[in-house]
Amino acid sequence: MLILYTFYHIIIPILIPVGIGALLHSKFRFDLTGFSKLILYYYVPALAFVKIYEARLSASLLFSVIGFLLLQFVAVVLIGLVTSRVLHYPRPLAASFSNSISLTNNGNVGIPVNALAFKQDPFAMSVQIIVVVFELFATFTYGLLNASKATSGLKSSLIQFAKMPVLYAIIAGTALHLLHVQIPDPILNPLSDIASGMLSFALVSIGAQIASAKLHRNTSTVLLSSMIRLVIAPIVAYGIIHILNIQGITAQALFIASAIPTSRNSASLALEYGNEPEFAAQAVLVSMLLSSITLTFVINLSQTLF
Repeated sequence: MLILYTFYHIIIPILIPVGIGALLHSKFRFDLTGFSKLILYYYVPALAFVKIYEARLSASLLFSVIGFLLLQFVAVVLIGLVTSRVLHYPRPLAASFSNSISLTNNGNVGIPVNALAFKQDPFAMSVQIIVVVFELFATFTYGLLNASKATSGLKSSLIQFAKMPVLYAIIAGTALHLLHVQIPDPILNPLSDIASGMLSFALVSIGAQIASAKLHRNTSTVLLSSMIRLVIAPIVAYGIIHILNIQGITAQALFIASAIPTSRNSASLALEYGNEPEFAAQAVLVSMLLSSITLTFVINLSQTLF
């Protein structure tokens, strides 16, 4: 019954705007690049600033969260490398496969899931924001280099990451929080309004992405990618959470974040560098569709395990 409750109260409220987004995109053909930029440069920075400013995160907690994210990322990447070697994937497919299981959509999907699962709890959202920043860094370092296979890409990817406004929103929010600076309502209120709009817009954007994707081939590889991303990764996360002795809401938030579907950036990188872009697009689509089922169980487990 608890699983049905989770699906009804958390997953269905996510699926409805996703479905509306898919229908609207089928009719109007939105500019998905514009959607992505709005989320990355408008909504996420405001959300990051507000939630970090309002949160209560200690230095020890911050280090434990970052430690968890590093360990889990390395573990999932190693799983991808071993799988590619065992199954003798060609280099382009191996690169795309690795990105599909290691890069997650913790911005567009993870933030709305966290907001609904924890009922807009600022502390839980602060943990989620740290996850989002880590994912951005991983995308523009490992993800880009893995796709391009060019060491010269490291400098440009770091420069691109440094240009992300969410980084400076977090720095500003943390500084004002630590210094106990009272932000005037005419400034904080509009930022809070923007942050509140992130949930609905991100879900409509996901629906539009799903409507634009198509299934072609590499079905078994796509399903294997989704299984690692949605099932194996949370199992790995569970072990690391216990090793690091992370507890409470932090453990729950990280466990749920570990089960978020594949990032759309993995498909963008595959398209940019010619690494099996059709496979990458399918991996994003299938993992998103299957996550409506797996996330129900993961959210439920997070409440019973931690």
